[in-house]
Amino acid sequence: MIATLIGSTGLTGSFLVRQLLADSAITRVISVSRKSLNISNAKLTEVLLSDLIELPSIESKIRGEIYFSCLGTTIKTAGSKESFAKVDHAAIVAFATIAKAHDAKSFTLVSAMGANASSMFFYNQVKGRTEIDVRALGLRSLIIFKPALLVGPRHEFRFAERIAVGILVPLSQLLPTRARKSLITEAKTLAMRMLTKGKTAPGGVHVVQAKDI
Repeated sequence: MIATLIGSTGLTGSFLVRQLLADSAITRVISVSRKSLNISNAKLTEVLLSDLIELPSIESKIRGEIYFSCLGTTIKTAGSKESFAKVDHAAIVAFATIAKAHDAKSFTLVSAMGANASSMFFYNQVKGRTEIDVRALGLRSLIIFKPALLVGPRHEFRFAERIAVGILVPLSQLLPTRARKSLITEAKTLAMRMLTKGKTAPGGVHVVQAKDI
């Protein structure tokens, strides 16, 4: 089985790419990213693209059977709302469109717990629009994960997120498991769930809420 992944240098994607490479059912992993993963593995094929909006130009190079999108940024990192939307909406929809063109068995998307196209918050608006537009493609099997605050070892420093993690992680330890999962989501666990669902999900649209990750 050939897996194609975008967002492999991020928190969740970095876990997922290693899990894909370790899975005997996966014969090849195609990673689309701006920079190299610096991983030496015979199963790994890296396709580097400086501007993810140009995804259609590499469509023939990223033909897979199951697709995973872990792509995501912040407005601060992107530099503007427009640049943020290009990554978290346009690039993801373009990637899903390629999966549709290749008749992918499944497309697994990391969204967000608060994703809502009608939200008063721009971040959640964009996530919600992305979900709507990917759904509209009519993929054979679409799995949408809606995690809470993602926790794990990040390479980049996100001040507001670091503060939130510092508060929510200790608080979550006082709560029952399902309540805890509504506050934080371990990126490594999310990646594991994505891999399992991506390989086995039946047809249609499946939404996995934070409490079920």
